[in-house]
Amino acid sequence: MKRVITFLTLALAMLTSAVYVGAAELHLLSVNDMHAAIERFPQFAVIVDSLRAEHPDLLLISAGDNRTGNPINDTHPEPSKPMVDLMNAVGFNYSTFGNHEFDGNVSGLRSVINHSYCHYLCGNVYAPDSLMLHYSPFEIIERGGVRVAILGLIQVDEKTGHPDAHPKNMGSLRFAPVIDVAQKYLWLRDRCDVFVLLTHNGFDDDLKLARAIPQADVIIGGHSHTKLDPCVIENGVMITQAERWLAYATHITITTDDAGKVIDRKAELIDVKHYPRSDEGIAALVRRLSDNPELMRVLTTVVADFTEKEELGCLMADALRAEANADIALQNNGGVRYDSKAKGDFTVNDVYRLDPFGNEAMVYNLTGEEVERLLAAICRADDYGPAYVSGIAYSIHLGKDNKDVKNIKITMPDGSKFNKQKTYRVAMNSYISSVADYEHTDTGTNLFVSATDLLIKYLERQPAVDYSGVSRVTVVQEVKYSR
Repeated sequence: MKRVITFLTLALAMLTSAVYVGAAELHLLSVNDMHAAIERFPQFAVIVDSLRAEHPDLLLISAGDNRTGNPINDTHPEPSKPMVDLMNAVGFNYSTFGNHEFDGNVSGLRSVINHSYCHYLCGNVYAPDSLMLHYSPFEIIERGGVRVAILGLIQVDEKTGHPDAHPKNMGSLRFAPVIDVAQKYLWLRDRCDVFVLLTHNGFDDDLKLARAIPQADVIIGGHSHTKLDPCVIENGVMITQAERWLAYATHITITTDDAGKVIDRKAELIDVKHYPRSDEGIAALVRRLSDNPELMRVLTTVVADFTEKEELGCLMADALRAEANADIALQNNGGVRYDSKAKGDFTVNDVYRLDPFGNEAMVYNLTGEEVERLLAAICRADDYGPAYVSGIAYSIHLGKDNKDVKNIKITMPDGSKFNKQKTYRVAMNSYISSVADYEHTDTGTNLFVSATDLLIKYLERQPAVDYSGVSRVTVVQEVKYSR
């Protein structure tokens, strides 16, 4: 009996040793929604180099939205050249498309792809050959003895049929739902040891994707700017995401046995923002790319801190109304790109960071009833929330779909009655005019000037600005009762 136990113990030890000896590790470093945070690349470069020294087969991956958010990058004469140069310098291997990759329209995206060393992957965007966009749906590679399949996927709004970007920037591109396309590529599972879904989809939709595609090993996600620490396991699929603006990166380690089966997964969030060391060569490149005195030009002075996003949204709406000589102006919530601003100088750089999209200013002649319908339509179209306004105030009851204009009550700024029968000159940006689906008569007039340029002109004429406590939107949330 003792010999049998000894033999079994020895056999088990040999089996364990065989599995250990044959095990292989795949290392990935992933980021998402960098939004041209070029100032963090010197620290990020040190992190990349340190991991590559330890793991030479490291894969460096982005889950999209590499651009839009930093005027040094976004206003460069060559589309996104600073980000392309820096991503090339640190050695990115793969990226999927984020919705903001289309902010520079198809020609800008083509330039980015052609000048990038990394490969762009996206399975649910379809481009005619005439566009000459050199990307692939997926790629299968081997790293450190591990076969890896990476499938790229981008968020598609079910109402519009395209990602959350200005429709005019899409050209003749077509898009398909994420889950439908992922299911068509399930054959990749049989061609690899590790199946990676590289998505710009948002955390909630990545949860749905994991439920629909349990064959995946990991979803590397973006779009919702979610900080996942620790990572989330849903339906056996590991989901990661690292906030935004290159504040964090995720180091993913996947271990396979000698048969290529995944036996362990882990993800570590690395703090890039506060990393103590930086690469001087990359820092010098950032300084050179950042040399733009016009962006540092002071437009006005902020007297008191902007502490609420609505305060900044009201400023933007006021500028649009004044410069367009309108009665009413609207600013979509999602178009206000930061939530606060300290008192002091308000520079050209601040304006382009606040509104990096370059949307053109539009004016419409709308009745009061059409304005009501417009406010409801914007709230439906903008996942960020109700629009900010100038020239009026309003309350909105947020129900399940906000389709009923009865949820909207408009007043004049002083609280007096709003005339629904009167016709108003209403200003908005071209993104709002493209995505807001509401009944109206006037087809609108394009002023052929960007909303950001109008904001710059407005601020130049203000000796100082103070929006502390300014609020023109009252939100009533839907009340849910539990039983």
